[in-house]
Amino acid sequence: MSEVAKIRVELRDPAKNKGTGTKFSRKLRKQGRIPAIIYGHKQTPTPISMTRDSVWEMIKKKTHLAELEMDGGANETVLVRDIQWDHLGKEIIHLDFARVSAGESIETEVPVELRGTAPGVAEGGVLEQLVHAIEVTCRADAIPDNIKVDISELHIGKAIHAKELKLPDGVTVKGDPEALIVHVTTKALETAAEPAEGTQPEVIKPERKDKDE
Repeated sequence: MSEVAKIRVELRDPAKNKGTGTKFSRKLRKQGRIPAIIYGHKQTPTPISMTRDSVWEMIKKKTHLAELEMDGGANETVLVRDIQWDHLGKEIIHLDFARVSAGESIETEVPVELRGTAPGVAEGGVLEQLVHAIEVTCRADAIPDNIKVDISELHIGKAIHAKELKLPDGVTVKGDPEALIVHVTTKALETAAEPAEGTQPEVIKPERKDKDE
């Protein structure tokens, strides 16, 4: 189960656009803080900010849930819904959090991790993982860290589909149960043969027409 990250945050005052907006967000980031917003449960969205270090610590733990500690306000248990990066994909510029309660059923994405060695590779096949994260439905306080997939029985031509995944109790796959997760295929054949050395491709000349036509 995913660890709950505890993060101290500060409320932003949105009055007269002093706590939100592009300029204010840039100012926050220069101060080593990252803007974020909490929404959901039919409550008014709450703009907040948190230190860059606390955000990176949360990401390193690969957690889905966070408990936000706010001065002058009740703590919020939230689900990380979106992380926005800069155009280079290096700096986090904004986060979206959704309010949740411990026993609430939620939908979220969980990484798929392959375990073992596929014998089909030694047989000359190619292992292809088509899905690296899968959407599941489960309790907010029981989100698995990952879904482990045993590939030790995958020979050439064999595959594992979503419906064959071994899931923790209370976790179900959302979407197509026939979705292909991983398989072992034969090596792709060349789509077109190379022309033999010293030969030239045939040139098709336009048909001549008689002058009387």
